[in-house]
Amino acid sequence: MACGLSAMNPVAHPAGVLMNAGRIEYARGEFYFYEEGVSPSVVKVIVQVDEERRRIGAALGYQLLPVHEAFHRAGFGPAGDLWATINGSWMLTRLKAPGSLESRWLTEDIPYGLAAWSRVGAQYGVETPVLRALVELGSVVMGFDAWKAGRGVEELGLAGLDRAALTQLLEKGKR
Repeated sequence: MACGLSAMNPVAHPAGVLMNAGRIEYARGEFYFYEEGVSPSVVKVIVQVDEERRRIGAALGYQLLPVHEAFHRAGFGPAGDLWATINGSWMLTRLKAPGSLESRWLTEDIPYGLAAWSRVGAQYGVETPVLRALVELGSVVMGFDAWKAGRGVEELGLAGLDRAALTQLLEKGKR
C-alpha cells in the first residue's frame, strides 16, 4: 500500500496535463511540460493532490514523503518546495509535454492512481475532493469513466476491511 501510494506520476501528471489541455492539443506537446506548464497555479493543485494522498497514507499508518521531497530524493531537483525542486531540475525542465491527451499521463495515472487512491481513502474516512475533481474532469477529457476503468477496493480485495484487517492481509497474506 505504501509503495502504491508513493507513486509520483499520479501526483504530478493529471493536474499538469488537465490544466494544460488546450496547450497540449494546440502545440501537440511541443513545450516544456514542467518548466512552462507547471506554473505556480498548477503547483498549488499538485500540492493539494499530494496532501490528499498523504492523508490517505496517514489513515493507513504510513508517513509518506511529500512530493517535493520525493522528487529531490530521486535526484530530480534541489531541495526546497515543489516549485524550487521542479524549476531547479535540469532533467525535469527539459521534458516535453505528452503529444496528445490520449497519454498514459491521464489514461493510467487517473484510473489506476487518483481514482484508486480516492476510493481507498473513502473506505478509511479520508475526503479527497481534488482527487475526485480530477477524476471527473479526466473522465470527460479521456471519454471514458475512470472510476469504472480503474481499480477500487472491491477489485483490490480490500472492501470492508478495517485498518487492522488490512494490516493483517498485507503482512500475512490472509484475512
